[in-house]
Amino acid sequence: MLRALLRQTDADGVPVRLNVLQGSPARRLYERHGFTVEVQDPVDVYMVRRPGGSALGA
Repeated sequence: MLRALLRQTDADGVPVRLNVLQGSPARRLYERHGFTVEVQDPVDVYMVRRPGGSALGA
């Protein structure tokens, strides 16, 4: 599902933003899909993936 969403946002040329809790293992998943940290606070990590942020594979 995430790959399909990112393919569409790449095609549309729009960034995707999200946040995860500090220490969440989901952060590694998002990093593997090209998300980078924009800002952090004691509770959350705010991330962005710009269009074409990673090779998504098949």
